[in-house]
Amino acid sequence: MADLVAIRNALAASITRYTGLRTDGQARDQVTPPCAVVLPREPLINYASTMDGTVDINLMVLLIISDAAPVDATQRALDTYLGVDQNPAIGSSVPEAIEEDNTLGGTVHYTQAVSAGSYGRIEYSGVTYFGARISVVIGAI
Repeated sequence: MADLVAIRNALAASITRYTGLRTDGQARDQVTPPCAVVLPREPLINYASTMDGTVDINLMVLLIISDAAPVDATQRALDTYLGVDQNPAIGSSVPEAIEEDNTLGGTVHYTQAVSAGSYGRIEYSGVTYFGARISVVIGAI
């Protein structure tokens, strides 16, 4: 079966490579915004997605932009990372980064950003930040 640690790390590396956003494939006790963390989401695995034994792995990219009040610049940065605003000073969007190398260097069959949500105040490791969550589906054997 697929190596979840390798998949999360490959996804994190791809996001960092294409956006410049510091991204971690493993949960940490503390983060320094702006950053992203790749985490599991429910259901983690959908078995027998295809006849060839591919499983769907459901992950979430937690975008953490700031721990300050959501001022205009913070929201504009988050919008850019979500792909709904174009600000070249910030970088490119996370969904675009996922599509740029959707096999994660051959680690998986496919990777697709599916949706974004929880825009605004989010909690991570007991601290409230401003950010959003991007749902990602990965097909792997």
